[in-house]
Amino acid sequence: DSGATWTARDSNREWYIIASSSDGTKLAAGVYNGQIYTSSDSGATWTAQASGNKLWRTIASSADGTKLAAGVYSQQIYTSTDSGATWTARASGSRHWWSIASSADGTKLAAGVTDGMSSGQIYTSTDSGASWTARETNRMWYSVASSADGTKLAAAAYGGQIYTSAGSSSPYVLSVTVAGAQSQSGFATSISPGPADEVAQTVSFTVTGRLCDDAGEQSVACNNASRSLWAARGA
Repeated sequence: DSGATWTARDSNREWYIIASSSDGTKLAAGVYNGQIYTSSDSGATWTAQASGNKLWRTIASSADGTKLAAGVYSQQIYTSTDSGATWTARASGSRHWWSIASSADGTKLAAGVTDGMSSGQIYTSTDSGASWTARETNRMWYSVASSADGTKLAAAAYGGQIYTSAGSSSPYVLSVTVAGAQSQSGFATSISPGPADEVAQTVSFTVTGRLCDDAGEQSVACNNASRSLWAARGA
């Protein structure tokens, strides 16, 4: 009933994080310095999973609830592809993971680092957490959110602003014919400088080509910086 009434579930523990599938049937919750617990019946019953006792700080779920990603404070990010039954430590580095978000299919992840007092970066993954890339500058990233397709991100910096990223994780592909110069409207009209503390950020385009195929076309791919640019929003 959209929060009008509430029912107590499971035991009293130091519950710290929770994530849900899009239909609300599959849940995953973490106990600080404890285990990950999962439910497949909207929280009526819970099962302790073999996640090990850790300082679980943040968790995200795919839309179907099968893919989970959870960050451990001062340790790694762990992922699961079987609704939390088993977990894999990822090469994310030991950091103060504070927030994490997932695309609907669980392949694209974004995670923020801070310890509540010092700054860290935002890291992104396009392979369900197997590998990670550092993004943006050091801030106290307290929260991060993702669109369903994972191309649009929003993050809140404690004591700072809200930042958004609308880059795509996939290359922009432009197909042109070989006869004469070609142009593509709307691809890039201008690049505006950001705040003074972001002057070190750059935009790069990688252009590759191949020989004409039978149809007489040539393919040119331009990397559109893949989430490396963030725009400050709000006051």
